[in-house]
Amino acid sequence: MNADRHSVLRSGGSKYLYAPFQDTEAAFQRTEDRLAGLERFATQFETDRAVNEAKQVQLDTRFNGIDKRLDRIDALISRLVWLIVAAIIGAFMSFVLKGHLVGL
Repeated sequence: MNADRHSVLRSGGSKYLYAPFQDTEAAFQRTEDRLAGLERFATQFETDRAVNEAKQVQLDTRFNGIDKRLDRIDALISRLVWLIVAAIIGAFMSFVLKGHLVGL
């Protein structure tokens, strides 16, 4: 009974206990090719990651410079608006003090 069971288990697989040398050599070659491909991919990935990090640093520096310039522009526009508002209020006060508002 035990022998029948082993023959049933063996019937589903290869009839050889070992793989022929040519098949093993081909399997090793496929494995080496896949490993070489993975190594190329890993190298390319690391290179791309390093390049992207360098670009990110450059972009951060550039955007910080742009932010500083925008802050200066914002400050100048704010001063200009205050000067215009002050000029309008001054002109109105001059108009009122000269008596043109009441028709004198």
